Amino acid sequence: MAHYIITGGCGFLGTWIVKQLLDEGHGVSVFDLQRVTKRWEMVLSPAEIERVAYRAVKIEETQDVLAAVSEIQPDGIIHLAGLQVPTCRDNPVLGAKVNVIGTLNIFEAAKAMKKAGKNLRVVYASSAAVFGPDAEYPEGAVGDDAALKPTNHYGAYKLCNEYSARAYWGTDAIASVGLRPLTIYGPGRDTGMTSFPTRAIAAALLKRTFEIPFSGKTAYIHAREVADMFVRCAHKLPAGAHVYTVGGDVADTAGFIETLDKCVPGAKKFIGVGGSDLPITQRLDDAALRRDYPGLSRVPLEQGIRETVEVFARLAETGKLESCL
Repeated sequence: MAHYIITGGCGFLGTWIVKQLLDEGHGVSVFDLQRVTKRWEMVLSPAEIERVAYRAVKIEETQDVLAAVSEIQPDGIIHLAGLQVPTCRDNPVLGAKVNVIGTLNIFEAAKAMKKAGKNLRVVYASSAAVFGPDAEYPEGAVGDDAALKPTNHYGAYKLCNEYSARAYWGTDAIASVGLRPLTIYGPGRDTGMTSFPTRAIAAALLKRTFEIPFSGKTAYIHAREVADMFVRCAHKLPAGAHVYTVGGDVADTAGFIETLDKCVPGAKKFIGVGGSDLPITQRLDDAALRRDYPGLSRVPLEQGIRETVEVFARLAETGKLESCL
C-alpha cells in the first residue's frame, strides 16, 4: 500500500479523499493549519479518524513544507490547500501566498525528493475558474484545451499553478495532474461561492429560509465522484504535466431546487434564488479524463442530493446540522 500526504486534508474535499484512501488501505498524512475533525466525522468512523496522521503546516512556508515532506517520505501528494473565491477577492495578497506560493512549495518538495532519489506523484486542485463565462466560447463542449480566461483572482492563481506545473515538468521532470472541477457539493461543503447549494440542502431540512446567490447554469458534481478522480490520478500518474477539465450534471439554480424538492418535499418553500450567473462556463467536458481513467465513479445529481440528505439527517438528530449552514 502507498502513503499519501493530503494538504488541506481537514477541508471538504480532503475529507472525501481521505475516506477513499483509507477504504483502499493506504496510509494518510494530513497537512492543515489545525486538526479540525467536524467534516471527517460526517463520513469517517472514530476508528478511521484515528488512522489519519496529522501535521500542522502553513502551506505558504517553504521550509515547513520541505521539512515535513522529507520526514514523511510519502509516495504521493494530493494538494488541495487553498483559499476560496471570496477570500482571494477580499485579500488578493494572502490568496496568492496560499494558493500560488503554497503550490510552488509542493513542487519544490517534490523536486527535493527527486534529487534524493524518490519520485513523488503530485495531483493538485485546479479549478474550472480558469475558464471564462459561456459567452467567451463557441457552441459545444469546453474541454481541456479551451481558451483560459479567468475572471477573478482565484481563477488567475489556479491558472498560474497550471503553468507552474508545466514548468516543473520541463525543468525537473516532475510529473503531475491538475483537476478542474466547478460546483462540488456534498456533506462538508461549507465555504466558497459554490458551497451555497450544499448549504441549501441543510437549510431545507431545518426548514430555514435560505438564498442561493447565483441563478444560472453550473456543472454540479458530488464530492465522492471528485475524490475518486483525485485518488485514481494519484495512483496512476503518466509522464508530463497534465490538466483535466471535470464535468458534472448541468442545471440552473431553479433546476437544482426542483431536484432538491424531490428529495426533501417542501424545500421550494424555503430556498430562494438571487444574483446573476456564475462567470464560468458550465459546458465542461471531461471526456479526456474519463478516457484516460476508465471506470471513474459517476453520481447523478438526484442521487448525490439524496446521499447528502441522508448524512445531514443524521447530523440533525444530534443537533449538529446548524454548523452546515
